[in-house]
Amino acid sequence: MSLRSIRRGFTLIELLVVIAIISLLMGLLLPAVQAAREAASRTRCANHLKQMGLAMINYHDAFRRLPPSRQPGEGPSWAWEILPLIEQGNMQRKNAPGTTIYKLDLKASVALYFCPTRRSPDGISEAFTQAGACLQSNGAIGATGDYAANIGTTGSDKPLDTAGDVIFPNGAYPAFRGLNFKDFLDGTSNTILIGEKHVPRSQFNRWPLDCSIYDGHNPVCNTRAGGPGFPIARDRDEVSWKFGSFHPGLCQFVFADGSVHALSNDINELILGRLVNRHDGEKTPSYD
Repeated sequence: MSLRSIRRGFTLIELLVVIAIISLLMGLLLPAVQAAREAASRTRCANHLKQMGLAMINYHDAFRRLPPSRQPGEGPSWAWEILPLIEQGNMQRKNAPGTTIYKLDLKASVALYFCPTRRSPDGISEAFTQAGACLQSNGAIGATGDYAANIGTTGSDKPLDTAGDVIFPNGAYPAFRGLNFKDFLDGTSNTILIGEKHVPRSQFNRWPLDCSIYDGHNPVCNTRAGGPGFPIARDRDEVSWKFGSFHPGLCQFVFADGSVHALSNDINELILGRLVNRHDGEKTPSYD
């Protein structure tokens, strides 16, 4: 028999070594693939914020003011007001101006309002009833979203009466009235407009942390505060009303000058408070 006709196979040890090498290479490659995927999703999220920021600037150019956090009379939120400026004007044109949220069709999701790292753009809020001191109010069933308007450091988009002292909201979006950029005494480059809102995984599409982004009657759905008592969420599963994201270690924001910045989840609460307060008069240290 010729030596060339002898077929030599792998021994068991050689096969195990090959399998081990392949497993090692796959173990090294998988984190790199995941990191590349997250980098792409983070860039898309930043682009979403950029487009919303430009829509706000264009709205300001057209009306000489920003939209309020919400319209009076159970009207819609800021996210509804800028729809024509993000090429979603058909949703508005189907409804008469001044229509309350309970008569609007709010179920159409807008991909721009969702962060690709967190979820796909198809969330619809569940029905809920909010019990108040004297009444109950139903929430509007509608598309959710992953971004929130900055209402400042007080935790409310309306004035608060505290022991006889009235504390006014100091963010970019008070209720019922839109601000001019002249009201941003700290400058547009030092004031946050919109940021990623924290939604724990157990609360997707559930009131109060993830109700409809268009629901102006319930500003808890589409606004967030920052500063002392309102740090950026660090844990994806933390049940709290804060800014926060699913990006590892950071949360992204668009500022009033249209620039997008990624802030560390560990940012000092006082620094975050200066960035959400439009007129505190304090010099903001480096935060990037």
